[in-house]
Amino acid sequence: MAKEDETRTCVRCLYEASGKDKYCKRCGAPLINRCSDEGGRIDKGCSHVNDSDAAFCARCGCQTTFRKQGLI
Repeated sequence: MAKEDETRTCVRCLYEASGKDKYCKRCGAPLINRCSDEGGRIDKGCSHVNDSDAAFCARCGCQTTFRKQGLI
């Protein structure tokens, strides 16, 4: 997880957000690519934080929030 003094880059608008922010204040996109928790290929969701380029959760196979929202 990013610390408060770090930044996160929004994958939609490329805004540099504060590390404490969960959503981009410019476009509203999520800044953290979590497991969607909506039934994966193998398991139920797990809320795992995935890399920003992950379309599916590395732990359970569910879609990530970035994929569900069309960000990747």
